[in-house]
Amino acid sequence: MQRKSNAYSSILKGTALFGGVQVFNILINLVRGKLVALLLGPEGMGISSLLTSSMNTIQQFTGLGLNLSSVQEIAKAHGQQDAERIGFVAYTLRRLLHLTALAGSLFAILFCSHLSEWTFGNADYKWHFALLSIVIFFSTLSGGELSILQGIHAVKKLAFASVIGSTIGLVVGIPLYYFLGYNGIVPAMIALPLAIYIFFRYHTNRLVNVSNVTYQWKTMYPLAKRMVSLGIVMMISSLLGTLTQYIMNSYIGRTGSLEDVGLFQAANSITNQYIGLVFAAMGADFAPRLSTISHDNGKVRQLVNQQTEIVVLLTVPLAMLLIMTAPLLIRILLTKEFLEVTPIICWMGLGVALKAIAYPMGYISFAKGDKKTFFWLEGIWGNILLLIANLSFYTLWGVYGLGMSFVFLYFIGCMTYVFLTFRLYEFKHSPQTLLLIAKSLTFLVILFLINLFSSSVYAYVLESVLFVLTCIFCLSELNKRIDLWNTIRDKIKHHHAK
Repeated sequence: MQRKSNAYSSILKGTALFGGVQVFNILINLVRGKLVALLLGPEGMGISSLLTSSMNTIQQFTGLGLNLSSVQEIAKAHGQQDAERIGFVAYTLRRLLHLTALAGSLFAILFCSHLSEWTFGNADYKWHFALLSIVIFFSTLSGGELSILQGIHAVKKLAFASVIGSTIGLVVGIPLYYFLGYNGIVPAMIALPLAIYIFFRYHTNRLVNVSNVTYQWKTMYPLAKRMVSLGIVMMISSLLGTLTQYIMNSYIGRTGSLEDVGLFQAANSITNQYIGLVFAAMGADFAPRLSTISHDNGKVRQLVNQQTEIVVLLTVPLAMLLIMTAPLLIRILLTKEFLEVTPIICWMGLGVALKAIAYPMGYISFAKGDKKTFFWLEGIWGNILLLIANLSFYTLWGVYGLGMSFVFLYFIGCMTYVFLTFRLYEFKHSPQTLLLIAKSLTFLVILFLINLFSSSVYAYVLESVLFVLTCIFCLSELNKRIDLWNTIRDKIKHHHAK
């Protein structure tokens, strides 16, 4: 039991560490989202969202997946404490990204009128797309610097640079919205990647030395070829996700309205900022640990079950609180104009619990290096399902249907993962994990149904009681796994002893 407790404790500590790092960026994004909502309104947020998704689509091409493939090369050299090799990989990565970033920028300039037509149905935004070339250039370069920091495990430096860069982007961007209105959207978009790139580059230059050695192309070519070939495979999967988002936003904007795009993105933003740190933390901590034991299906099964239990225990109370406080969060984070997204956020609150179950299973094929399964599952099936479901639900029920689609997607996703991971990797949830999932989802579904069918004072009281009972249950379950109360007591005693 001690060994088991230690395993759960390690998972929780890793989640807390990387989750704490995310909080700083989330707070800045919350402030930025609130001010953007006040200054631009739903239509302005819709324009910003369409420009951002367009830029992301182009930038996915220009990056060639090098930000993903280079991390592996740098991490391997870092593990061997080979500073010269780290510098060699970093130098090669930067040279490649300078070429691809320039190509992406030229594409945005040359095809600015076509991009405006494809995205907005007219050429009114061609100069916006021409200026986006600057955003594409620095976003691509900052992605490379981010990869270097990730590869050398400079988590604290990465967090610090990210927070400072985002803060400067906020301080510069908001005055532009205030004075220029919609015309300030692109200049504000330029400020953010530029600031992040400067701070990322500053820290990578301090940690990685590439200035003392001159590299020739013939020495870089084998590494460049390896990184590009692996990166392209990873890029296609990621690109399909971005392209799907782009198509969906364009469809909603053209068949519905820009306000609908803004409302949907606002709901996504609140949900992701509120609960997304749990999944971001899991990605940073869980994936590397799973990779180290990926050859042993028994250990994979044990770790994925443990991770599932922890993330469910953390996510379900947060999802319940999101459903209960959605109107308040909208008023605080956005404006009263966005209150109509309340039902969407409530549906998404239900969906994130299903996401918490699916997410750990989704890492298995990636950790095992099963590129074919990962590509077809995440790149093809996942995005086709996302596009069909969102467009269908939007056509039938409008923006409200997009919240329902979120639940549908992750329900199908869970079923798909359960079937495929069992067939391919002999994975299955333990009886203990299944019982915990069933109990937690029961609490959440009951609260969701109360919220859906009643808004009376009695309903809020009942929801509050149910939320408190769920928190007690989740804390009790955590205590069984990591001896939570004794851990807290020891921390307090240690603090007072100092």
